[in-house]
Amino acid sequence: MKAVIIANPKAGRGKAYSAVRRYVRDWKNRDWDVEILATEGPGHAGVMALELAENPPDLLAVCGGDGTVNEVASSISSPPFPVAVLPAGTANVIARELKLPLNPVRALDIGLKRSIRKVDLGELGPGARRRFVFVAGIGFDAYVAANVKSAWKTKFGMGAYAAEILRGLQTYPFREFQVVVNDQAYTATGCLAANAKSYGGGLRFCPQADMQDGLLDILIIQGRSRIKLARFLLRAWMGRPKRNNWTHRIRTDKLTVDGPAGIPVQADGESAGELPLQVSILPSTFPLVVP
Repeated sequence: MKAVIIANPKAGRGKAYSAVRRYVRDWKNRDWDVEILATEGPGHAGVMALELAENPPDLLAVCGGDGTVNEVASSISSPPFPVAVLPAGTANVIARELKLPLNPVRALDIGLKRSIRKVDLGELGPGARRRFVFVAGIGFDAYVAANVKSAWKTKFGMGAYAAEILRGLQTYPFREFQVVVNDQAYTATGCLAANAKSYGGGLRFCPQADMQDGLLDILIIQGRSRIKLARFLLRAWMGRPKRNNWTHRIRTDKLTVDGPAGIPVQADGESAGELPLQVSILPSTFPLVVP
């Protein structure tokens, strides 16, 4: 059997990449041939995944952060091979959601067993399609994702995001935009479309979200109170997101978002352009390996 590992050598200061390379160098799994392909820059993981689809391996393992997995999902939503996640990033939300070990070598051993769960993917349009495995966000969280410094992520991990959240609470303008979901229109300053319970740093905004239910859990945030939002974020970090009259939670399979130019969008923690936006769900399409 054939396994291919697409690895981001820069993720997590290269520690996971080095560990996986050592493991492959001393390979003892006689039933498997294995090959490592290192990415050379943004988007390269998706390009390589598309090329592999022409002659599919029995397993594709992705060693990197959530953004590297996102590149694969955005390039090929229904791959002809199961995808194993070997966590090597800062937040590793997908691995945590799947209850995978954060040790990439242990995660690879699980991947070789090929216990597959086909999960939903979110999709962003119009135009060039971008997909997401666990969340897409519009507004404040996308602003944080776009502005957190790579060097700080490498040095401080999730602390870099905490610092950027604090800075953003002081500087982000919280411009309003319109969300239309289930034929109802809302004026919002923030919006999340969650496909999974987890969010970076242990935050839980949509604790009922399920990657296999064919629906997105939408969180709409209204108003511009920085104090209220800070308290809301703190409760989400504690795993107890509070219901109030300026947030709305809705389940749906599609929504549209429109607003002034410049309002940022993120997908799985990576910048994904600006408004306008259409969000939909691709049910049971992406074959992830689980414990």
